[in-house]
Amino acid sequence: MAELKQVEIARLAGVSQATVSRVLKGDPQVNEAMRERVLAVVQELGYVPDARAQSLRSQRTRLLGLVIHRAPEALAGDPFFSTLIATIVEQAAKHEYHLCVDTARTARTQRAIYEELLRTRRVDGLILVESESHDKRIERLSREGFPFVLIGRYEPEDAIASVDNDNIGAAFMATDYLIRSGRRRVAYIGGPAGLTVTRDRLQGYKRALESHGIDYDASLIAFAEFNSRSMASAMTDLLSLPTPPDAVLALDDLIAVSAMREAKRQGRRVPDDIAFIGFNDSPLCQYVEPSLTSVAVEIPQLARRATEMLVELVEGRAPMPKRQIVPARLVKRESA
Repeated sequence: MAELKQVEIARLAGVSQATVSRVLKGDPQVNEAMRERVLAVVQELGYVPDARAQSLRSQRTRLLGLVIHRAPEALAGDPFFSTLIATIVEQAAKHEYHLCVDTARTARTQRAIYEELLRTRRVDGLILVESESHDKRIERLSREGFPFVLIGRYEPEDAIASVDNDNIGAAFMATDYLIRSGRRRVAYIGGPAGLTVTRDRLQGYKRALESHGIDYDASLIAFAEFNSRSMASAMTDLLSLPTPPDAVLALDDLIAVSAMREAKRQGRRVPDDIAFIGFNDSPLCQYVEPSLTSVAVEIPQLARRATEMLVELVEGRAPMPKRQIVPARLVKRESA
């Protein structure tokens, strides 16, 4: 029966049965467009592989899952995720678990992957990143009672297991440092506007301005997708203002480096004309010119705690406390 179902899925998706089998097994080498077509048909038919479902009812897979909303080529150069994944792999291995990583180019693909994970139970639990205010993933996983831990923040904060920085306080600290250094036109470049971390760091930025009696100026706020073109474009828009910024707080180091490079390309001197601060204190901070000041969010510690909490949930123990905060610190370098 399962084989007949896979034949039908292959016919409807316009792919081979072998491709269907590889998608259902979570093969990361499958072409993204093909995987999306297959998962869409799987979702429509409500198909669950019988043998896998029976196996997963009887025992754990000893796999933890991580789904990242990035194109594979963008993920390859992202120092935050490389550190995060490496640490999760290391920490999970201490408990004899392995990590299964999926990437999704689009929100639709990401939803389809989560649906497939819930149907097949091919992982025992999930680590979530980049939460949104009304996050369908969190709502669905909570309804299903499926084990997961969020690296980030979600309201109400005590509703789910999560580990995070105090992003509001960290952004306040960085913005306050820029203002105390003599900057008065501090801009903020966030990631996508819907992300909780983008909004939280914007809130900390606003509080720092208010604490110094500086009026909030919406023209100094920009948002960027996680690709170099969007990041450079956000910086260009800020530099085109009648009175450009004299400092930039960026959501992460990649945005900061891209913005700094664009500012230098347009003839600005860093930090004389404009200063920059990023987040994550990734290795690239030391190798760009000038070296990048950054807020260290202690990625390995975040990953280790999230992994430990998830293993506890998978094995039927409640992590305490349910929400854990990892302190951040400012690492001062030449860019600010």
